[in-house]
Amino acid sequence: MNLEWLETFTIIAEEKSITQAAEKLHISQPALSKQLKNLENKFDVPLVYRSAKGITVTEAGDCLYKKAKNLLFQAAAIEQEMHTFARSKNLRVGCLPSLATSYLPTMHFNEHSIFIQNGSETLVDSLGNNQIDIALIDNTFSNEKFNKETLFTEEYIVIAPKSYQLGHNKGLTWQEIQSFPMILHAAPCDSNSRILSYVKQSGNDINLVKTVPFGDFLYGYVLAKEGLTIVPKLIAKNLSHLDVDQIPIPELKRTIVVTAKSQQPIVQFFNR
Repeated sequence: MNLEWLETFTIIAEEKSITQAAEKLHISQPALSKQLKNLENKFDVPLVYRSAKGITVTEAGDCLYKKAKNLLFQAAAIEQEMHTFARSKNLRVGCLPSLATSYLPTMHFNEHSIFIQNGSETLVDSLGNNQIDIALIDNTFSNEKFNKETLFTEEYIVIAPKSYQLGHNKGLTWQEIQSFPMILHAAPCDSNSRILSYVKQSGNDINLVKTVPFGDFLYGYVLAKEGLTIVPKLIAKNLSHLDVDQIPIPELKRTIVVTAKSQQPIVQFFNR
């Protein structure tokens, strides 16, 4: 059963004119007449009378019109119900701690389950093992076999004691900070991996004096003037209450992507 033919027929019956029905459906009159003829051939019965005054449905046509209207209504209801199921499917969303606290709350994800893991590589593994449906990760660690869409790109920010007198700079190069004592999150941590990899690839130096497991410890050491640290801008926005200087490193950035094994969860993510 061709629903398009049935819908076309109901419009012809209501308009009582091939010309007016064609205009309403935005198709040519010959194409509309052909669809009507196909429908009559399928049922092997005339469905309309044609005259100079227009179109009149036959007894069979009137029966078909009533049945078609009901069938089209049910088809639309089924489609709507299926869309509701698709929208309401609970996603298992894996993400980094920084995204869970500073990004996801703005996305209204109450209907989904959130799983927080410390590193993008771990999230990619969980995605591959079907433990989660979708992951928000640093693109550096993405699996090229998976689908992905970019969410945003941001700079890394130096968090430094006021006594280092770096606050007057609008931006810093690595050469300007590499001699300062540096404190980073302990591995596994995307920022730790990203920074150390950048230093190695660029041929720069790093004066890494300490790694700590928790953010509060990290900022405590900075406030105690034991060194500076580097965090993504998303995290730095939540540190405005601290008496420290924040300066971007334009050459050091991260791109956050949403990734999944198929495109469907990504579509659902953006259509939440």
